[in-house]
Amino acid sequence: MASKLLLFVQFVAVATIASCVSVPEKRATGGYLQNPSGTASFTHYSGCSQPACGIAGHGYSAAVSQLTFGSGPGLGPGDACGRCFALTGTKDPYSPSYSGPFGQSIVVKVTDLCPVQGNQEWCGQTQSNQNNQHGEPVHFDICEDTGGAGVFFPSGHGALTGTFTEVSCSQWSGSDGGALWNGACIKGESAGNWPSTGCGNQGTAP
Repeated sequence: MASKLLLFVQFVAVATIASCVSVPEKRATGGYLQNPSGTASFTHYSGCSQPACGIAGHGYSAAVSQLTFGSGPGLGPGDACGRCFALTGTKDPYSPSYSGPFGQSIVVKVTDLCPVQGNQEWCGQTQSNQNNQHGEPVHFDICEDTGGAGVFFPSGHGALTGTFTEVSCSQWSGSDGGALWNGACIKGESAGNWPSTGCGNQGTAP
């Protein structure tokens, strides 16, 4: 009886220790830089129907730079997928003397990746050089097709810098499309702000 009691106590002790061991969040791995707010640069693009997250947004949407997206080309959705951000433009990096007016602040949902390769000026942030050529650690490429770019950018201005803040997707005016392939993910829309984990990160940051 005593030996059985000892074995039970040992089992409980091991189970208790195991339950206290923390498993690193997938989002926190790989060297990605994922903050809920900060400064950023902004441009716009068209052809947003096949986004890297695998689900297109019917509402203002954007691609985000690879170092923040949380995955690389061909690796699947990153932890930025589905997260919503309030964006505000305050300067034109090509026209520093321009003081406004600027477009409206908007809330976008991240559905796509802006990879380093081929986009070094804006999305070239890496672990060793965390700012792009305009001194910004994050870049949002706003989708023209869903109307966000037309509202955000003042007439005659196609690039801005400013601020971003992660917000609840209840503030996003839009709806989600269907999954375009197996493995599509936009769990960031319900995960809570960073550092909470949504889809998780893939691979290693550039």
